[in-house]
Amino acid sequence: MSMELVCTAERLRTHAWVADARCGHAGENAPGIVLVLHSTGIDALCRLGRSRLIDRLQRDIEYTGEPVTWRLLDTLPASASAQQIDAWLQAPLPREALLLDEQQHDGVWTLALRIPLDLVYFPGHFPQAPVLPGAVQIAWALSFAATRLGTPARCQMMEALKFQQLLRPGNRADLTLHHDAARNKLHFAYRHGDKAYSSGRLAWSATS
Repeated sequence: MSMELVCTAERLRTHAWVADARCGHAGENAPGIVLVLHSTGIDALCRLGRSRLIDRLQRDIEYTGEPVTWRLLDTLPASASAQQIDAWLQAPLPREALLLDEQQHDGVWTLALRIPLDLVYFPGHFPQAPVLPGAVQIAWALSFAATRLGTPARCQMMEALKFQQLLRPGNRADLTLHHDAARNKLHFAYRHGDKAYSSGRLAWSATS
């Protein structure tokens, strides 16, 4: 590991947006840095997007070295080994929500989720204002329901869809799932406290 990269991680840890920064290898001899952001950094990510956030950080610490692979993590254990850092840098960007907790009561599942900062869908939707696409919210609801309620992983009809507020990097959301077997419909809703993000019904034919 080059001293320049080690010093870069040290300078990043003094930045107001950064809670932690570690350097490692993103591939054979390819440098990389994993970052954990303070709440102010997450706000900046939502405001600027991933690419502009990283550009701003590099300008602020006056980094002029070789290109670096970046990963944004929600947490980074103080005891993380060099091998773990390298594994995070070499892993693909996440495609799924972080499942924090789940409960089932009277056939209704409630899943506590956190939206990863580095979700693969954010750079394309939208690069400078990352938002979780509605299609991904529906796909997650179907996937989580399939393993808990035994419903199909794909639906044929979508009813009463409402997208009320944007889901952004780092947001928490409680996903509720209920299968109305008599009507063969899956009811889903993303909300957190009194904040409603989205909801709808996903349906299949009687023979699905």
